[in-house]
Amino acid sequence: MTRRCRTSAGFSLIELMIALTIGLILLAVLASMFEQTTSGRTALERVSRLTENSRFAADVIGDDIRHAGFYGTFMPPTDTVFADPAPCDWNVIDLARIGWRFDLPQPQYPAQIQGFDDPGPAVAAIDCLPNRVAGTDVLVIRRASSAAIAGATADLRNVYVQPSQCISDPVPLVVSNTAALFTLRTAACDAAALAPVRRYFVRVYYVASCNECAPSDGVPTLKRLEFVDAAMRVVPLAEGVENFQLEYAFDVDEDATPDTFLTTTTTDTAPTSRWSNVVAVRLHILMRTTEGAGAANTSPAVYDLGPGHNADTCRVGFKCRSLSTILRLNNVAGRRES
Repeated sequence: MTRRCRTSAGFSLIELMIALTIGLILLAVLASMFEQTTSGRTALERVSRLTENSRFAADVIGDDIRHAGFYGTFMPPTDTVFADPAPCDWNVIDLARIGWRFDLPQPQYPAQIQGFDDPGPAVAAIDCLPNRVAGTDVLVIRRASSAAIAGATADLRNVYVQPSQCISDPVPLVVSNTAALFTLRTAACDAAALAPVRRYFVRVYYVASCNECAPSDGVPTLKRLEFVDAAMRVVPLAEGVENFQLEYAFDVDEDATPDTFLTTTTTDTAPTSRWSNVVAVRLHILMRTTEGAGAANTSPAVYDLGPGHNADTCRVGFKCRSLSTILRLNNVAGRRES
């Protein structure tokens, strides 16, 4: 019997080359899809982070503006004289340098808010702000902490306020860094029941040219400066803040209704020059993504940052977002409504 041998044939060279070509095409398509998906996700993350940063910045500043002029139960009299001390001239012993004067016929208190409109690179009152971007506004907020402490725990390195709630106390307010001086009483007028003490804040908001500055990362950042434990502390709040502009609502006739919005004060003799008359602030923030993504990804919009400022555009290669909001000074406007 004759046995036939079965022959087995493999791929030819041409078939193999065709299969490899198809495989490479499929890999290229998949790689392109993966790159586009990754790029889209990265762009979405940048825009989301931009939105979150802008909202966070507005929330932090807004909280301080709404509490500007808060000193617990103490309300300055209507004939109070207000001062505009240099925010960088911090001193826990010489209170006159930070705006508190109780030795005058009419006591003098520091204004609850103070602004610097487009200050240049060399302004003595704000020369303590590291890496400040000239031409962007600077905002100063003065207030007391919302958290009260016992007077005995006051630290010599900070300034505190204690408002009296007892009609028999010799003074309505004590401002000091010395625990032994906080002897004002609560409404019960009991020597054993002392009124709460609150730490006094001076906070300065400004735009710095960098977030990490040693060495500089080149990312413009909204920062806050305050003095804590006799030391200057700078806290980054929001990366990517390109510009920061403010308008102030002045209540000239003291009826709690804004009479005019100004980007800065006028002459010293005009009612609008008194920062104590500010009852609201209109905030303008221009933000960009922290990383560029090529010229084709530049935001095409033109951004209005309020009167007195040219319309701004986004830096090439970045996505931008502007935020504008009006914030009320409750402790000032509220008193004038009553």
